[in-house]
Amino acid sequence: MMLLQNRKFIPLLFLFFYWLCINYFVLHNQPRVFPYPDGQQISEVQYVISDAENPHQLNHYEWKSVSLPDDWYATKKQTQQVWYRAEVDIDNTLSDIWGIYLPSISHNAAVYINNIWVGQGGNFSAPISRHHNEPLLFKFSSDLLKAGSNRIDVRVKTSFHEQGLFDQFYLAPAKNIIDAYWWKRFVRVDFIQWVTLAMYGMAIVVLAFWVARPQDVIYGLFSLELFFWATHNLNLFVSEIPVSARVWEAMTMSTLGWTICTMIFFNHRYTGYANALVERIVLLFAVFGLGMFFLPDIQSVLHIGYRLWDAFLIIFGSYAIFHLVKVYWHNKDHDVYLMLLAGIPILVFGFHDILLVNHFWDRRDGLIIQFSVIPAALLFSWFLVRRFVQSINQAEKLSATLEQRVKQKELELHEQFEQLKVLQKEQVLSEERERIMRDMHDGIGGQLVSVITMLQEYSGDVFSKVQEKVQHSLTDLRFVIDSLDPLLNDLPTLLGMMRMRLTDQLELANIKLHWDVNELPEMPDLSPRRSLHIMRIVQEAITNSIKHASTETLTISTGTINNHQIYINIIDNGNGFAENEKEFSGRGIKNMKYRAKQINAEIEIDSDDNGTKIQLLMAYQ
Repeated sequence: MMLLQNRKFIPLLFLFFYWLCINYFVLHNQPRVFPYPDGQQISEVQYVISDAENPHQLNHYEWKSVSLPDDWYATKKQTQQVWYRAEVDIDNTLSDIWGIYLPSISHNAAVYINNIWVGQGGNFSAPISRHHNEPLLFKFSSDLLKAGSNRIDVRVKTSFHEQGLFDQFYLAPAKNIIDAYWWKRFVRVDFIQWVTLAMYGMAIVVLAFWVARPQDVIYGLFSLELFFWATHNLNLFVSEIPVSARVWEAMTMSTLGWTICTMIFFNHRYTGYANALVERIVLLFAVFGLGMFFLPDIQSVLHIGYRLWDAFLIIFGSYAIFHLVKVYWHNKDHDVYLMLLAGIPILVFGFHDILLVNHFWDRRDGLIIQFSVIPAALLFSWFLVRRFVQSINQAEKLSATLEQRVKQKELELHEQFEQLKVLQKEQVLSEERERIMRDMHDGIGGQLVSVITMLQEYSGDVFSKVQEKVQHSLTDLRFVIDSLDPLLNDLPTLLGMMRMRLTDQLELANIKLHWDVNELPEMPDLSPRRSLHIMRIVQEAITNSIKHASTETLTISTGTINNHQIYINIIDNGNGFAENEKEFSGRGIKNMKYRAKQINAEIEIDSDDNGTKIQLLMAYQ
């Protein structure tokens, strides 16, 4: 009960029943795929072991009876060629075209009707044509047959005596047996040809993926796996082999082993769980597989390949399944589970074929492991294409992120460059201010201070006025220098510096200052030129109040209006001035308006007998 409650155990239990079902249908109750043709079945024949090339050479041989199918390994025929003869009775009613259908033959056959040759599967000299996986159909004219008894001779030759096989065959009008022939040929040969061609094509495509992403080794491994398996399939439909039977059998068995080896390496890399010891053993096994090409004869190749090599393939195939089960148990990875669903048929079908080639299974059933490649290849190809697409999507995402970061860095660099320009500008202004300060101290500034000191020793209106003018000149000079100060980059600080400069002048005029300067929004365009214009406007307003208003108090205040304008108010309680004076007389008013226009600001003046209010309005957004 506890195991059934484990969510990991239930899918594995399903896999176990899945394995049992495949075993049952493959090894215990194999369904009939190829129906019996509608023709006369011939199973009771006579045979003779002979190297003869035609029936005329067999007249003096002693024939023996045998029931088909005749498996030479079971009947211990130590020969490469056997002749079979059957006597068949035919009715008088004959059609135009007849045929002899051979469902299973190893490896080649030639057919004679009443001592007349009607066809053969290919070469009888080495290398012998191989038709162990494909049926043969020989059509002939009904003129070769006669009413009553007809003799059929079949010459069967194999590459190695233990591989010899001749199954029951059929004689009938061609139209009655051709459907059975074409269906078996399609399943055994044509379909596998298309599958093999597709595997080679997929191997090339996956190899291109590996070339594009060489760091992803699984693409290269899967390409090799497809190539080896496709090459192994050639044994199923290539009848005229380009090499000797010994080399061909060595190639067939070794490529199957290399397929299993690359499959193990692929599983390790794809799941991320590699076993170095197993991989070394598998690699050593694959290297030993090359030795089959150097065995002296086909008997050695078949015995070592079928009995020793195939035994290891069962072990390695079982390990591959066990490895995937172990990974799934730890990770519950759906991809691994799908790999198990595709891998179990490979193991069962492979076990069936090993039993078949080692004569533990009826060889007429034919090899079937090639059919298990279809779901496995499609599944693994989908895995890799999906993985490649995900890699591309991730690369595009990283590229987009990188592009965004580059743009962000470019913006930061631009901001830093602008800040550097500002700093350089401020540095130039600071150096210029220091130069002017030194010039003022050493030159005109020092001279003005000396003049003020000298004038303090004299009395009289003339000296007082001259002293006042000189003091104003010194203050103006200081304002110019203050406007160049990079530290005075906000309006309250600038006004605070003016307050310090004008304190002596206000105290001398007995005017009480009310200071109501508050924090203001930052003005990004507060350049030295703009700062000097603002200081001059405020200075002019204060000077007018001191000289003309006879005021006792002076208020300077700041604030914002409508969230887009800053105001500076200069208010006194003096005697004010007439409207016409405000508009037309006085250079000071005109200068203030001129300066306000230069900085895109506005001047509003409100004056009556109770005092004057001058308001400077500046936009900050």
